[in-house]
Amino acid sequence: MPKVALNARRLAALVAAGQLLATSAFSAGFEVPGNSAGGIGRGMAWTAAVDDGSALAHNPGALTRLKGLQLTYQHQLLWDNTTFTRSKSAVPQDNIGGTSSAEALQPSSNQSALFPLGAMLVASHDFGLEDWVFALGGYGPSSSGYKEYDTQGGQRYMLTKLDALVAYLSASAAYGKKDKFGVGATLQWATMPKTDMSLVVDASTGPQQNPYYGPNDVVATIRLKDMAGSFSAILGGWWRPHRNVEVAASGRVMPIKFHATGDVTMGNDRAGAGANFGDKELSITDSYAELDMKLAPTAAFAIRYLQPRDDGSIAWDVEVDAVWEGWRVMNDYTVKTSGAINLFAATPMPTVAIPKRWNDTWSVRLGGSAEVARNLRVSAGALWEQAATPLNYSHLDFPSFERYGVGLGARYSHGNLVASVGYSHIFQLSRTATEDYGKVEIQRPLSACPDGCDGHSAIPANAGTFDSSFDLVSWTVGYRFGGPDAPAAAAPAP
Repeated sequence: MPKVALNARRLAALVAAGQLLATSAFSAGFEVPGNSAGGIGRGMAWTAAVDDGSALAHNPGALTRLKGLQLTYQHQLLWDNTTFTRSKSAVPQDNIGGTSSAEALQPSSNQSALFPLGAMLVASHDFGLEDWVFALGGYGPSSSGYKEYDTQGGQRYMLTKLDALVAYLSASAAYGKKDKFGVGATLQWATMPKTDMSLVVDASTGPQQNPYYGPNDVVATIRLKDMAGSFSAILGGWWRPHRNVEVAASGRVMPIKFHATGDVTMGNDRAGAGANFGDKELSITDSYAELDMKLAPTAAFAIRYLQPRDDGSIAWDVEVDAVWEGWRVMNDYTVKTSGAINLFAATPMPTVAIPKRWNDTWSVRLGGSAEVARNLRVSAGALWEQAATPLNYSHLDFPSFERYGVGLGARYSHGNLVASVGYSHIFQLSRTATEDYGKVEIQRPLSACPDGCDGHSAIPANAGTFDSSFDLVSWTVGYRFGGPDAPAAAAPAP
């Protein structure tokens, strides 16, 4: 069998495995800077320097640095350390059996902080062509796909559980000249196999409002998926106009659009707290739900200073990136529904609207690497990122507040094998939304405010203080097949 055909079969097998991995990878799409061990060790200053399979996502033009048949596996652990402390309300709270206002005002933290499933698998090959490289792979966004809070906590009307999954299946092509330039494109199919979001809703039929607990509270779960998915594309390139300077740019050139469909279910709150409904009352006849949602277009710009040796290897480098993300596309979650709620009498299920009003953001990232011993490089970096979420629309699903991050990393290479590890801590500024200012309101499906609340507005569910941070640990293993006679990769960046 010809060698090219054999390598093509290897590539196809590796990609099939990558696609299976990606569908167990993550989650719903609002990211923290990550998805690469080499990147997070440099504060995600990783647009010009990227030189492994993660280039498929970060800058497809840099795939030209991967010669021969190469496999890159990346895995990331993410800790979402988020706590919400409900502020004391000016609205009087009724005495509801099995509940305590003091409990509602205690800090409530994410009980499933560790999300261990962030994976990426990429296979690349030049098929013996001097200037071309092709790649296939699968991965998920750098975010937490599972969160869980106490149903009796102060955050209960905002979020009790999130279980979400998004996968990007990708194909790339890149063209370039070694040590001169590279341009490339990644075509992606984004699919949402699962997004379940649970929160407590006030199922009261009268005008009385309570800020912490109601007499007829139920846990509502919106279950959605979009297996048809949608297509998007990433374009990127790099250019070395001088021996010591590289410039690069990359970005998702169109937003990802999901049209997810599913249903809504209801269940009882904690046993002994408030009402206890039967299965018939909790049923929803002909339940149906749909949601249209967009994920932001992006653009990254980078300049890199590097110090090459005579043999072409890099002694050290430093890079600065500016990254724009167009999160203005996320205006709200409007879940259009149909069916009848049977709690008290058959009542048409209303549309559920959770306002977001996100803003576009800018981020600045600075990082670099240096060789400290034979085959061993260390990295460090830092970043700053604007908040996408306005203060009065603060939420627990994907808290995107003003951020600062630091990262450390190391890379060891031996023959055809390269292994990297990186750690990053992301600080988010604490913020407090007041009851007069909060815009994420308690959902009342049977007696919506202001019509069903004696003309009063709904009570904000997000009135309180948000404290959050993220920890990321990532490792990458890359291998070039073909033994010592295989084409050498371009001079490694960190």
